Amino acid sequence: LDVYQKNIANIPMEKKHPFTVLVSPSWGDVGILKRYGEKLLDPLSKTGWRIIVRPHPQSKKSEAQMLESLENRYKDNANIVWDYERQNIFSLKKADIMISDFSGIIFDYTFLCDKPVMYVKADMDLRPYDAYDLGDKELWQYSVLRTFGKELKEEQFNEIKSVIQSLSDSKALADARSNAKKEAWCFQGESGAKIADYMIQTVEAQNQLKEEKSA
Repeated sequence: LDVYQKNIANIPMEKKHPFTVLVSPSWGDVGILKRYGEKLLDPLSKTGWRIIVRPHPQSKKSEAQMLESLENRYKDNANIVWDYERQNIFSLKKADIMISDFSGIIFDYTFLCDKPVMYVKADMDLRPYDAYDLGDKELWQYSVLRTFGKELKEEQFNEIKSVIQSLSDSKALADARSNAKKEAWCFQGESGAKIADYMIQTVEAQNQLKEEKSA
């Protein structure tokens, strides 16, 4: 994030900036693009806003047919822009609001851009993941997202323009974003040096222990 912060600051602001919604999901059956597809994108495409769709990189490999179908559906809609760039910071910079699910890009956007986030709740099956070992303990990213994000429900999709327009970026949401950032992104600008120092100290301590055992 330290590097992203410097790089995103160097991206010039758009001279003519259209209101922009960034749809940036995770991949798989519970990702919003796979789960809802045109149910979400159709009403967004009718808003007249710029809609940037940034699929998860894994989707290009595992869900290529789904992406091709959606791209063909909106090929004549100039408002729908597909982003497959390696770096996400260009779309993050352009976006006025993000719609996602449980993707980690939510935190890139929140911490770097400090703008509103809407999320579609995903009934994620954690069994294939290490997080399943936590048992019933809720993941931090889920609990903290509820503090600074606004849930978008499927029944609201057809009214998505008014839903987004009515979303007030309150002081409470801004404070929640700030608190999450402080909790998750410690030692801004210093993390690389601190990690390197820790690694050096760890290796030196291990070497010293070996020397003491062999003495």
